[in-house]
Amino acid sequence: MKKDEPPFDFPDTLEGFEYAFNEKGQLRHIKTGEPFVFNYREDLHRWNQKRYEALGEIITRYVYELLESDCNLKKISIPVDATESEPKSFIFMSEDALTNPQKLMVLIHGSGVVRAGQWARRLIINEDLDSGTQIPFIKRAMDTFKKKKFPNIYGNYGKEHLVSLLSYS
Repeated sequence: MKKDEPPFDFPDTLEGFEYAFNEKGQLRHIKTGEPFVFNYREDLHRWNQKRYEALGEIITRYVYELLESDCNLKKISIPVDATESEPKSFIFMSEDALTNPQKLMVLIHGSGVVRAGQWARRLIINEDLDSGTQIPFIKRAMDTFKKKKFPNIYGNYGKEHLVSLLSYS
């Protein structure tokens, strides 16, 4: 921390930041209805950036909650049999991912700040959830899967090489 710079002590909830997503999925200030303001404190770029990053972590958790509640995906730790000392990660999968031989959707996210279910954090914050998350596409794909049958063009390759990674046995 630089001299005269306030501490990097930020809220850990959207409400603490005094923001919420409105009915259009836009992030807005609870009291004013205004969009997110990056330069909350003039001449404190580093502090403003840390504030933005803290808000971004909260938004990531919010998107994860939406993946579970709105898309009916389950957050699964992998490897499923890892010990406490082993490195772990997680994926999101549908309820029937391990038992449905007809359909498989895999979402792979990269490293950095953009996490599962997101296209760009900047779009979530400055535009809306539909622009910045994969949720509309996930819902559309799941609806399509329910309505149509797709040919199994790769045979059992996906099941044997991807789903077996998730197997509990």
